Amino acid sequence: MHQPYYRDDLSSQIVMPWVFLHAIKDYYDMPWYLEQFPKIKATFNLVPSLLIQLKAYETYDVNDYFLKTLKENVSDLTHTDKVYLIEYLFFSNVEHMIKPFGRYYDLYQKKERYESYEKAASHFTNSEFLDLEVLFILSWCGEYLRQNNPIVKSLIIQQRDFTHKQKLTLLRSLTEFIKEIIPYYKKLSDTGQIEITTTPFNHPIAPLLFDIQNAKLANPYTTLPHYEGNLQEDALLQIDRSIAYFEKLFGKKPTGFWPAEGSICYEFLEVLSEKGIAYACSDEEVLYKSGHFSKEDSYKNTVLTFNEKKINLFFRDKTLSDLIGFTYSGWDSTHAVDDFMGRIKEIHQSAQTSQNINVILDGENAWEHYPNNAKDFFEKLYETLSESSWCQTTLMREVLQDTSIPTNTITQIQPGSWINANFDIWIGHPEKNRAWELIFETKKDFQKYQDTLSDSVIAQITKEFLIAESSDWFWWYGDDHHTDLASTFDLLFRTHLMNIYTLMEKKIPSALFTPIVDENKKTESFFHKAKNSISPIIDGKISNFFEWLGAGEIDLEKELSSMNTDNFVIKKILQGCDNKQCYLALIGDFSKFFEKGSLEIEIGSKCYTLPISNKRQIVENIEYICDEILEIALNKELVANQEIQIKLFLNGQLVQLLPLYSKITFDCQEALKNNWYI
Repeated sequence: MHQPYYRDDLSSQIVMPWVFLHAIKDYYDMPWYLEQFPKIKATFNLVPSLLIQLKAYETYDVNDYFLKTLKENVSDLTHTDKVYLIEYLFFSNVEHMIKPFGRYYDLYQKKERYESYEKAASHFTNSEFLDLEVLFILSWCGEYLRQNNPIVKSLIIQQRDFTHKQKLTLLRSLTEFIKEIIPYYKKLSDTGQIEITTTPFNHPIAPLLFDIQNAKLANPYTTLPHYEGNLQEDALLQIDRSIAYFEKLFGKKPTGFWPAEGSICYEFLEVLSEKGIAYACSDEEVLYKSGHFSKEDSYKNTVLTFNEKKINLFFRDKTLSDLIGFTYSGWDSTHAVDDFMGRIKEIHQSAQTSQNINVILDGENAWEHYPNNAKDFFEKLYETLSESSWCQTTLMREVLQDTSIPTNTITQIQPGSWINANFDIWIGHPEKNRAWELIFETKKDFQKYQDTLSDSVIAQITKEFLIAESSDWFWWYGDDHHTDLASTFDLLFRTHLMNIYTLMEKKIPSALFTPIVDENKKTESFFHKAKNSISPIIDGKISNFFEWLGAGEIDLEKELSSMNTDNFVIKKILQGCDNKQCYLALIGDFSKFFEKGSLEIEIGSKCYTLPISNKRQIVENIEYICDEILEIALNKELVANQEIQIKLFLNGQLVQLLPLYSKITFDCQEALKNNWYI
C-alpha cells in the first residue's frame, strides 16, 4: 500500500486526493476481507508517506484542494471550479464503479458527448453537478462501507436528487471511517493474523540513492543523467525515518521491508541488516540475474550474508502475482481461484520438500477492475485456502522459523527491481533523467548555503528532498506509463524543489519553472475507434501500408497506467470491418507460440479455441493465420452486437487476457460512415 506525498508543505495544501479515495475503497477492505477467514494470514506493506497522509485525512477540515472544492455549495462554484471538478469526478472505472449507478452512467454518457471538460462543465446543471459529486464518492466507497455504513447505504438506495447537506454528512462520515484504518491494521497485527512491513519513508528507489551507477549495473544500456555527488545520506535518512515512524504508530520496530518497487542492491540490504531488519523482498528475476536460474530457488528461504550480518530475502512468484494483478479480474471468481490453486498444486506436487511461495502485488490499484472491488474473488480464494489440507498461508516472519523449508545461502545480489530486474522505469528516459538532474542541481545549491541556515530550515529542506526522491514522480515521466494528470505530477515534483529555494530565501532557478513533461503532448487514450473501412489480406503480415490504415487500435500497454505491462506478449490489437467481415490483428512476438499456443475467443456467450499456427486455419467461420502478426477474419453476423475477449495460452497455461479490463466491440456502421475523403 503506497502513495507519494501529495501535500505542498509550504502552502499546506494536498494537491491530489488519491490517498482519500483509496482510503475509502481499499485500505480497509483488503484486511477486512482477510479477517472474515481466521485461518488466512497475510503480510501488508504500509509505506510511511501513505500513513502520514492517512493521519491527515482523520481531520474533516483537511486542506485537500479537491475535497475543499467538493464541499462548496454547487451554486457557489465558479466555471473554473466546475471544469476542475468534472475532470476528477469521472476518475472511476466505468464498468465496475460508474455503470452500477444508473444516474452516474447517464451523466458519464452526457459528458462523453462533449469534446472537452470546458464544454461539458457548461452543460451540466447544478443538480446534475451535485448528483455527480455524491455519486463519485459513493462509487469509490468499498464493500465494507456499502454493507456497514448507514449513510452510504441510504444514499446508494436514493441514487439521485441529493442535497448539499447529504453530501457534507457523507464526507463527515468518511472522515470518521478513515480514523479506523490504522488502528485496524494494528489490531490484526497484534492478534497475529497479519504482519506489517514497511518501506523507506517516501518510497524512493533506494539503490539509485545509494549509487546511481546501480542503474548501469542492472542494465548496461541505461543512459544516466548528468550528476555530481551522491544521495546516499538521503537513503539512510529514508530508512531511519521509516523505522522510527513505524515504531511510533505500531509500538514495535518492523521485522521486514518491501523496498520500493522491490528495488534492492547489496549495500542497501547490508544497511537494513545493520538496522536489525530480518528480511526484505524483491522479484524472482533479480534472483535469476544473480546467478540462480532455478525456479525452485525462489521458493527457498534465501539468506544473503555479509561480513558480520545477514538478511533473509523473499522473491515474488511473478506469474502468480501478476495473474491476480492483471488477469483474474476478467474471470469468473470460481474459475480464477481454480486456476490459481491448480498452479500452486503443480508446484507442491513437483517438490520434494516444503516450498514457500511468495505472492506479492500492488495493494490498491487492481481492485477497481474486479466486480465488487474483488470481494467475490477474495472470499472464494480465502475459503478455498482455508479448506486446503496441503497448503497454508503464513506470515513472512514465521517462514524464518520454519525448518522444513530449505535454505539457500548467497553472498552477492544483483541490483534490480520487480520490473525486468532493472531500474529503467525510473531512470534513462530524457524526462526521468531531467528530474534526477534537478535533484542533484538543487542538492549542490543547498550544500553551498547549508552553513548559513538554521537547524529548523535545514530540517524542512531535508524533508523536501526526501519527498522529491519518491519513485512515483519518475514512474509518470517518459513514455512507459500514461495519465491525464502527468502535468500535475510534474508540477508537484518541481514544487518540492522550488520550496527548497524558498526556504533558503534564494531565487528559484528558471529551470524549475520549465515543465519536464511536454504540456502540448496529450496523453493518448488506449482505444481509438476505426476511422475507415478495411479489407486486409489474411496472411499473418501487414502486406502493405494501406492494409490496416484507419483501423481501430487498442494499445494494451496504455490500458493500464499505474501498473507495469512489460511482460505482455501482445502489445496492440487492431480492429476494423468492411461490408462482409470484421477483422482483428494481434501485434506481438508469437515465436514461442507456434504449435504450442492457442487463443480462446469469447464472443458473447460462445467460446472458440484457435490453435496458433503459421498455416491458414478456419474454425467455425473464423479464418486466421499467424506469422509476423496474428490476423483474424470473423463473420459479421457472429460478432454483431457482441462483446469479445481473447485469452492467450502457452502449453495450456494462460499467458495474457486481452483486453484486460474492457471488451472488444465492432462498430461497423460508424466506421463505414467515416469512410469519406475530400
